Amino acid sequence: MSDQNLSCSQISSNSGEQLFGTAPRVDHWFLVEYPKNWEKDAFEGSDIPNNVKEEFNNILNSFDNSRLQLIRNEFSEEKSITIYFAKSSEFEPKLYKFTLEKFEDLLSLGLKDLIENGDITDLESDEMLVLVCTHGAYDSCCGKLGIPVYDKLSRENGLTVWRSTHVGAHRFSANLVMLPEGIYYGRVDEKNYLNVLQSHLNKEIYLDCYRGRSCYSQPSQISDYFLRQQIKKYGIYDIRWEFERDRDEYIAVEFGVEDEDLVYSVNSIALNNAIKIRTSCMDEEIKSIHQFYFYSLIPYKPKKEDSE
Repeated sequence: MSDQNLSCSQISSNSGEQLFGTAPRVDHWFLVEYPKNWEKDAFEGSDIPNNVKEEFNNILNSFDNSRLQLIRNEFSEEKSITIYFAKSSEFEPKLYKFTLEKFEDLLSLGLKDLIENGDITDLESDEMLVLVCTHGAYDSCCGKLGIPVYDKLSRENGLTVWRSTHVGAHRFSANLVMLPEGIYYGRVDEKNYLNVLQSHLNKEIYLDCYRGRSCYSQPSQISDYFLRQQIKKYGIYDIRWEFERDRDEYIAVEFGVEDEDLVYSVNSIALNNAIKIRTSCMDEEIKSIHQFYFYSLIPYKPKKEDSE
């Protein structure tokens, strides 16, 4: 069968395209419940009042690496609108939740000031949130592959599961985002979703579907994956970022490891334009994709600074 007859997710999988290092950089998440159908440009195409859209855009522009997702599920209260704010920091990710009676109530809430002044603590939520991209109007793979996984996960205990608009790279459908940690998973299906679920409930990372943590840059995501693979550390908080050097010919990122006095320098090589594929079901353009390969792992004891 020619690639012209395959979906973008089939093409990506058949090509052996790597999942790791593909999560977009997001530190601040804004999730807005919108139960109606989503157009391709879901937020702008919604009937959310224009002055509320403008307020959301102002909020997004106020925070670095911010992203807005529309969400919906079959279990939410119909008479209110659920809003989440998540901060996906490396070690202290936080999730906050509040409800509005109508979208216009956002205008008097002062959400930007609440976040900046630290006055949002009363809204903190301990939910373990999962976003499943089911945005079929953006790419057919998102709906075809995302909805069955959403249906399965929504029957499981321990997580709050929402359908979400596009989260990035539909060719990796089904895509999941775990919040507030900002952990991305791709190629999740009805066979492996329980592995992803159980790993997350255990505060671990399931490497087979791991795309990366949104609090890391792409080079750090790549090295995070290789380090975990090499030293078999799967706990979300087992490693801590120290230093990054990204050059054309190689990537070097240093991480500390929980309960060890060593720092690991993780070195990998980028193979430019390693594969050429069609990355969207609705796009015939062939794109070149870099791939990354493990080169070396160098542990060392950092020098103690002179205390005098």
